Amino acid sequence: MKIKKLNANLSLLTLVLLLIHEGYQLCAYITFYYNPILTKASGYAVACCLILHAILSVICVFVLHDSKTIAYKKLNIRTVFQRVSAFMLILLLPVHIISFPLLQNSVGSAGYFFAEAAQIIYYAALSCHIALSFGNALITLGRLSDMKKKRVLDIIVFIICALLFIAVSVIITTTHTKILG
Repeated sequence: MKIKKLNANLSLLTLVLLLIHEGYQLCAYITFYYNPILTKASGYAVACCLILHAILSVICVFVLHDSKTIAYKKLNIRTVFQRVSAFMLILLLPVHIISFPLLQNSVGSAGYFFAEAAQIIYYAALSCHIALSFGNALITLGRLSDMKKKRVLDIIVFIICALLFIAVSVIITTTHTKILG
């Protein structure tokens, strides 16, 4: 149980670091002021926490539980989407990290479209994972116990994540077009 609580706390820390990183990135995209040190420092802090969170999540699912008793067909759709979005994040994190040089080197080709699409899919998976996991982290930490409040919180977090996903997607693709197009 201590690992689950540690993982829940780590997920919330990762979320705070992610908001700092993305907040700076959006500010940089809007103002066209870019500081690579701030970008790399905040980004690598998020990536390290994300990787540690993934490792602890795998331990929670496969080590703390008897993997033979985990029946994926009995999981609810939210859990399936939560795990699929987590897997997508792990797959697309390296692409996200090298996305800007990848975009610069592929301007005017199909690679540009695919790199931009990979970024949007990365942000969609991130938004989905946060929306599906935030309430669960609060339950694990004992900060939320009422299921009605969790449903309301889940709706609010989902709306915020959807709006942020739309805003991030529009700002990033528009700025990439202005800078590189």
